[in-house]
Amino acid sequence: MKEEYGIRLVKKELLGETCAVLTFSCPEIALSAKPGQFVNLSCEYFLKRPFGIMSVDKEAKTFSVGVRKVGKGTDKIIKASEGDSFTVLGPLGNGFDFDGVKKLLLVGGGTGIFPIFFATQYAKENGIPCEVVNGYRCKNDAFLYDRFCCACSDFHATTDAGDLGVKGNVMAYLETMSDEELVDTTVMVVGPGIMMRKVSEWAKSKGLTCYVSLEQRMACGIGACLVCVCKIKAEQEGKEFVHKRCCKDGPVFNAEEVIW
Repeated sequence: MKEEYGIRLVKKELLGETCAVLTFSCPEIALSAKPGQFVNLSCEYFLKRPFGIMSVDKEAKTFSVGVRKVGKGTDKIIKASEGDSFTVLGPLGNGFDFDGVKKLLLVGGGTGIFPIFFATQYAKENGIPCEVVNGYRCKNDAFLYDRFCCACSDFHATTDAGDLGVKGNVMAYLETMSDEELVDTTVMVVGPGIMMRKVSEWAKSKGLTCYVSLEQRMACGIGACLVCVCKIKAEQEGKEFVHKRCCKDGPVFNAEEVIW
């Protein structure tokens, strides 16, 4: 079982009125986390909340998460002050597997841009050619835009409003990519379910391996409560699907295994 750590909020950066990047001091997580993993963070009287890890700083021994306010729990977390104490469980989940990856196409949307940023940093640090496509609602909602531009020389944004980058969702950009560009490419996606499904269908049509990070409601984060089960295609003959735990067996799955 993963150990619970006492941690301290060392930096809070507000991104508009409903979103923030929170940085915590925790050597254990900073030194062991990998892209695609998450943490379960305390919020006083509520159950711990899961957040995809956005980045780690091994020298400072800190990790960061992106938080969007969607209810009382996340509202309380965003309102925390620098110096406040929390408890955290992590790093949790399997994370992305970069073994044998020759070239990366990372696609993010919603709060999925935060774990995608971690994957972008990892690719840069490990010399993996990487292209990133993030979908936003509008220019004012383009969180981490400048950071992605610095972390990746091949970064593209799409906006529903058309006031930044390509007009439309991420598919508006992906569908312009040529087969030559996509040779030896592995796709990794984090975002809303409908977006991940569309990207995975596109990747399959191009013959590309695609991994998705599923977001489900979670409680324990360690596979005990079964709140976060999802349907995965069964390998056993005569069985259509099996239930797997997003927190323990995932959250990252090969897109072809997922029953959307």
